[in-house]
Amino acid sequence: MTRAKLLDRDGLIHVARDYLAAVCRRDPSCLALDPGFRATENGKDIDLTSGYWSTLERFAGELFFADPETQQTAVMGVAYRDGQPWPFALRLRIRDSKISEAEAILSTDGNGPFADVQQLLKADLLYQAPVPAGRAADRDELERSADSYWEGLQQSDGSIPAFHYRCDKYDNGAKTTNSLMTLLSPDKTVHSCASGLNNTKPARPISRNRRYPVLDTALSVAVSFVVVDFHPIPDSPRPDAGSFYMMGVFKVVDGQLRIIDEIREILPFGSESGW
Repeated sequence: MTRAKLLDRDGLIHVARDYLAAVCRRDPSCLALDPGFRATENGKDIDLTSGYWSTLERFAGELFFADPETQQTAVMGVAYRDGQPWPFALRLRIRDSKISEAEAILSTDGNGPFADVQQLLKADLLYQAPVPAGRAADRDELERSADSYWEGLQQSDGSIPAFHYRCDKYDNGAKTTNSLMTLLSPDKTVHSCASGLNNTKPARPISRNRRYPVLDTALSVAVSFVVVDFHPIPDSPRPDAGSFYMMGVFKVVDGQLRIIDEIREILPFGSESGW
């Protein structure tokens, strides 16, 4: 029996670059696709002639992450549709050197107190920065650290995750912690990463379908996918009740969350990721 060839980190990222290029050309013929290849956009199945395969024109600001152990890779950045930029996230799974899964989140929220797509064009070099031995996280610690954030969100308890004192969080490119920008939001509060979690209690968040497909130990980064249900808050002016389908990216240094990015689309309450 021939053992399947596994791709290294560079090989996985190369596949991701080729996939994005094929989408822009509307031509999947150059890709090695598994016979059971499946693709989704915002939780809905698409084929190679529909969804983002038929609408996206180019990509920019891409950050790539890869996990040779799971043979999966993830991309965070910006996708252009009708000439306009939108927050974008993608996960690919490789099986026997062929692409078997493509999970995409294409946001329709590009600007506002909780979105700033223009900032995603300036990819943060912190994610690509090497972490010295002894300060980086192994696979178990990466997953544990990322999961502690989703648990802290579900419990509305900012003391559950270990946040680095320099930690900041970004939603669809917008800096939502330690930022005066959030004074434009209805609650008009400047939050830290911890207090931002504490503040979610009225919405009774439920973090479900938590997955950690890419644990990039080379960069000490965990990439997760999750659906978070935010319940309506009586008498609240915030319009963001629903199911948030998100890719969360976490840089972990010294056992603490150093920076957090979320690419997300708000779906009807109770929606599923499809995976």
